[in-house]
Amino acid sequence: MQKVIEMKPISMHEVKEILKERKSEKELNYEQDTTYKYVEKFAKLTEKQTKDLLESLKGIEFLKESEELRYQIASVIPTSVGQLQLMLPKNVTPSEDELKQVILLTEKFEDKVQ
Repeated sequence: MQKVIEMKPISMHEVKEILKERKSEKELNYEQDTTYKYVEKFAKLTEKQTKDLLESLKGIEFLKESEELRYQIASVIPTSVGQLQLMLPKNVTPSEDELKQVILLTEKFEDKVQ
């Protein structure tokens, strides 16, 4: 059994690249193959776009300390306040302006989706 050394959120693009590299080395197991097919279909942004969005989201007050939530937003790219609110944990209560700021950012990147 392998030991977990570190856990950190990564983007769907990073998952795709890691699995693509592993796939070139050896056959992926069922879970890896299923994940690879999923990220191939749903990873919307390039590496640079993901980094730019994550950096922009850091500037919004309620997201400054929540790296995991920033990565979730970058993966899903919500386009309405309603979609964004469905993603938020109950203990996170941003202002209406903060929610709108996030949507303005994600809308910019939605236009650039590959």
